Amino acid sequence: MRTSINTQNAAGLRQIAQVKCGWITCVTWSPDGATLAIASANGVRIYVGQFGGQPTHTIDGHNGHVKAIAFSPDGARLASVSADTYAKLWDISSKGGVHELAKLVGHTDSVDAVAFTPDGQTLITGGADQRVRLWNIERGQSYATLSGHEREVSAVTAAMRGNLIFSGAWDHTIRVWDTAAETGGAVFARHESWVRDLTVNPAGTMLASASKDGTVCLWDVYETNTPYAIINAHPGGADCVAFNHDGSLLATGGRDLSVRLWDVHDLLTDARAGIHDALAALEGHQKPVLTVAFNAAGTLLASGSGDNTVRLWGTN
Repeated sequence: MRTSINTQNAAGLRQIAQVKCGWITCVTWSPDGATLAIASANGVRIYVGQFGGQPTHTIDGHNGHVKAIAFSPDGARLASVSADTYAKLWDISSKGGVHELAKLVGHTDSVDAVAFTPDGQTLITGGADQRVRLWNIERGQSYATLSGHEREVSAVTAAMRGNLIFSGAWDHTIRVWDTAAETGGAVFARHESWVRDLTVNPAGTMLASASKDGTVCLWDVYETNTPYAIINAHPGGADCVAFNHDGSLLATGGRDLSVRLWDVHDLLTDARAGIHDALAALEGHQKPVLTVAFNAAGTLLASGSGDNTVRLWGTN
């Protein structure tokens, strides 16, 4: 039985598995931690109960690079978005394989970001058309188009409480929206360069953002422009960020080819941090680390890179 990755053993993490499968854009775990999905230029690979070798399922239903993927909160559906301008919903609950449920048409350029709301009823997408769209899952229809960003939308996420959603873009801004709103969207915070990734901690109180300016910032979800901490995390640019299962650890990846692990309590105490404050730096990728994700139990960390590999890290 694997041990949870924590602040005490983070420095002892090692690579325990690796697969190669094209330009990696996103890795994500199912809510129960049994399934790992990988999005790449070659489609989506799904590993159920195992990792390495041939995937359990593959999805080749897009006519362009798959830019991002997300599991529904119940784990029964997978959403994928692509450079082909479409979002798609897939039924992955059947033992007979993966089946397309809906093709969501509305964006006019590459769709680069996707997330479900915590209740699983709404899908959030963002893309190069500078729009954020909200989709009714059951009807497969967009019910709101949110305008405000002045460049490509590269990241979206949802808070665990209330109706708040967040979007980050190439215009250096993070915007906050209410899922009931159809226009507007106040600027929540700014980076000095484009926002690459966003995620909310398990408690729903803290937003983490990663930017090409090299920083990862922690923000109070309910207080505009109020950073808890600013981390100079990755020289050359920070590309991805993820909390572990209890929010005590933060994983980041970036242009320096490394994955770094951080003690969230220490970050909140000190407010500013640099690379020497990381608990661990995981080396091995040969190109920028573009995506990181912990499994539900916090026992495994997956990282995906422009070197076409996904690597699994653990304590044993």
